[in-house]
Amino acid sequence: MNLSSKIGLALMLAAAGAAYHHHVYQSGYDTAVAERAARDGVAVLHRTADNVVVADKQAAINSILTKVKNEELAPVRERIVVERVRVGTGICGPAGAADPEGAAGGDSTDPPGRLVRSDVERDIRALKLAVEEDLATGRSCQAFVRENGLVP
Repeated sequence: MNLSSKIGLALMLAAAGAAYHHHVYQSGYDTAVAERAARDGVAVLHRTADNVVVADKQAAINSILTKVKNEELAPVRERIVVERVRVGTGICGPAGAADPEGAAGGDSTDPPGRLVRSDVERDIRALKLAVEEDLATGRSCQAFVRENGLVP
């Protein structure tokens, strides 16, 4: 065997060894990747199940809060709708000279000039209702936190 065939044989053995090493490494890598993907898939399934449980719990809490808020708001809504909005210092600023009451006394119907325009009344009622709804939402959330021992 001459030197060039020895070198050729050595190169062939080195290439075969490298190919075998690469094959072993690649199969180990592929196995590790497959195992990791399987673990990740199981973790995603568990997390999805956990998310469903949390979503159901949050929906139940939201239902409780909405019920409490609506119960609290029912009389407030009725009062806001029934009461007429009148011209006064809260809407028009301080009044000029006060009108003396007539012979009929204070129990008579109000003259139309003391009531605000219907569009202004509508806007004021909507604003009052929105504020009351926000306040009732906050109170119902605070009550839930206290009742469930979530206060630090």
